[in-house]
Amino acid sequence: MIKRLTSFLTLALFCNTAFSRSIELDGIVEVGYVDAAYDKNWLNSWMEGGVGVLRFNENDTLELSQALIEARGDLIDDLSYEVVAQYYPDGDQHVGISQAFLTYAPLSRGLKHQLKLGLFYPAMSLENVDTGWTSPYTYSFSAINSWLAEEVRVAGLEWSVTRSGRQYHSPHSFTFSAALFKGNDPAGTLLAWRGWALHNRQTSLNERVYFADYFQFGMFDKAFPDHLQVTRETDGRFGYYAGINWRYLQQTDVRLYYYNNSADPLAVESNWQYAWQNHFLSLAVQHKFNRNFRILAQWMDGQTGMGTYDGGVYTDFTSWYLMASYQWDKHRFSARFDDFEVVETDANPADPNDSHGHSITLAWRYQYSPQWNLGAEWLHVNSDNENRTLWRNWQAAHRQQQVMLMAQFRF
Repeated sequence: MIKRLTSFLTLALFCNTAFSRSIELDGIVEVGYVDAAYDKNWLNSWMEGGVGVLRFNENDTLELSQALIEARGDLIDDLSYEVVAQYYPDGDQHVGISQAFLTYAPLSRGLKHQLKLGLFYPAMSLENVDTGWTSPYTYSFSAINSWLAEEVRVAGLEWSVTRSGRQYHSPHSFTFSAALFKGNDPAGTLLAWRGWALHNRQTSLNERVYFADYFQFGMFDKAFPDHLQVTRETDGRFGYYAGINWRYLQQTDVRLYYYNNSADPLAVESNWQYAWQNHFLSLAVQHKFNRNFRILAQWMDGQTGMGTYDGGVYTDFTSWYLMASYQWDKHRFSARFDDFEVVETDANPADPNDSHGHSITLAWRYQYSPQWNLGAEWLHVNSDNENRTLWRNWQAAHRQQQVMLMAQFRF
């Protein structure tokens, strides 16, 4: 279904241009110098089989971090489309589609209803609100939104209804959302077998995300794959989520979501890739003290698991971050603290899944011109992942540090 919808939206984009309907194109090309320092040289990126929690390796220097383009337009009155295509130099798939959906939003005088159909993110994040679901604050996402970028993408139908405060002469606005979706059955694989990570890479449709090959140590009877496909549908079940968004004037924004992929943890494919039963709560808050200074925070708590409790993998996971951001003229300064943890709850001691850690991120961004954004970021992370000890003489706890000097070109 998603392949057909993506093809349709791509065709619609060209038809839209040909027939002179309204079309908006926004894009980002991000390049920079990356200096990563690890206390052990085998803490490489998980995308290259390592057990580190950062995207870039120690020997990385000048990098094309990402390039993406977001296309939006109207097909007919009240019906619009949005497609986000992206390029990354690393990972399994360099070019792909991260989002592609239709939106039906009829005009009304009272409650405003909206339907969204396609491949998209649930609107849980207040951090990733820029073009193509990027962040205007830092170059690396929080641990929560790094994981959403990796493993949470729904292919389905969302209905939302909004009660606008302005429409009802009230300082309070409310939006309720609910969705049914397919796919996203592997969600939780990376949290269990790699732990949380911090980066800015978004997974594309049908892309494989690799992690370190823990299964070489024979912890299971079957040879499980050392990768996952985020949009995979394994058990035929529908997942769902529901959320409520409260906004007070232009100052306070609160989003509370419950997500459940309703996966059958015993459903397995021929290559022994399981469906992971994954459900969680997410609470995101933003408060603007004035035009220049704001704080953002997000908390997530959930469970994920596959197989049976005595022979499979089951974990609880939780994370939160707190960020302060200050805008001064063309400069934005942001500081974020992340805390994250995965706790094993199964009865399979041969497969250790406990992990925890915390990180500090400091970022400066300078809007040199409407097209050019320059900046720097320093990120320090401590992570303690028990499954690293499966390798002889490797320790669970390690430190990683990363400095980035970045330039973004926007069009």
